[in-house]
Amino acid sequence: MGELLPSQIPDYCRLCELTRKIPEINPDEVMTMILLRSAADELTALLQVSLDRFGISEGRLRVLGHLIDREGPATHSDLAAASRVTKGTVTGLIDGLERDGLVKRSACEHDRRGSLIEITAEGEKTLKRILPGHTRRLSELMSSLSKSEQKTLTKLLRKLREGLHAEIENERGGKS
Repeated sequence: MGELLPSQIPDYCRLCELTRKIPEINPDEVMTMILLRSAADELTALLQVSLDRFGISEGRLRVLGHLIDREGPATHSDLAAASRVTKGTVTGLIDGLERDGLVKRSACEHDRRGSLIEITAEGEKTLKRILPGHTRRLSELMSSLSKSEQKTLTKLLRKLREGLHAEIENERGGKS
């Protein structure tokens, strides 16, 4: 995915020197963004290795997780939004999950073109098999941070996402 190796992350002093040539550069902001993106890429790659052992992708896990967490079936749109993917992508995920017997489709009474998706007993069984090991691996990957640091990081990331969401809304002209 193009992860940066530690040796490829720019030196903070070098970023500070760049401000002589490009005064608009804020070394703190640039370094924060580089480290945040790099950590996210590395975490994603490591979690996918863990999921590969179970033969499931992150997208499929998200869809199953959303379905088990709700009461009743979901629409394609619900699943696309919850999984943060396009409707086309979620259709492919659902097709594969249905082929494997992990979800089932039924006709939508309100929309003849639509369908409702539900997790099957086999899908629930699969999640119950995968989640303990997956969450254990996630705990291992986060173990370099204390519980207090994890809470602080969570708080900061939520604040950043709120700001980014507001920026996205501004870019769209206030349209949701």
